[in-house]
Amino acid sequence: MMYDSALQIEECEHVYPPREDSLLLLECIEVRRGERVLEMGSATGIVSIHCAKAGAKVTAVDVNPYAVSCTRNNAERNALEIETFHSDLFVDVPGKFDVMIINPPYLPVAEKGDIEASWAGGEDGTKVLERFLIEAPAHLEKGGRIYVLMSSLMRASTVSCVLSQYRRERLGERKLFFEQLWAERLTLPSSRAGARSPP
Repeated sequence: MMYDSALQIEECEHVYPPREDSLLLLECIEVRRGERVLEMGSATGIVSIHCAKAGAKVTAVDVNPYAVSCTRNNAERNALEIETFHSDLFVDVPGKFDVMIINPPYLPVAEKGDIEASWAGGEDGTKVLERFLIEAPAHLEKGGRIYVLMSSLMRASTVSCVLSQYRRERLGERKLFFEQLWAERLTLPSSRAGARSPP
């Protein structure tokens, strides 16, 4: 999906702004009109807003209440309809989705507040991603797909077991001065889609 510079995306205080990782993930996403799309960790809503403009039915979720407001306001600024939820991952999110999108916090540092929560991924940089990948199958429609942003700063071995349940396809990558970013599309075997997440 191409970045649309005509869209009005306002950055908000206490909310992670669009950066190279957000734009790389956006470029790798494909959505079709009418698909139910969930963005987990919407921040300013830049990805959700592009998906809504493409005709998808978008649900945007963030654990940061400032980000929920920011996404909602940016959607209204662009006259697009997006359903927003303040939720810790799937806790307060109903329904199933054809597409899920996540740019998880991936820096290997401990979380200390609302702002850090947008980029602090715990000791291995995978705390949020691991939880998401475990819970996602119960909320993914059969034949659905997940787009995820990954970083070389993550200790990927921590989530290798969880990732092994998915078929993985690398879609794009970007090398920065201090890290490498890449986006993957994950799909599940048909027998796993819609399965209950483990307790």
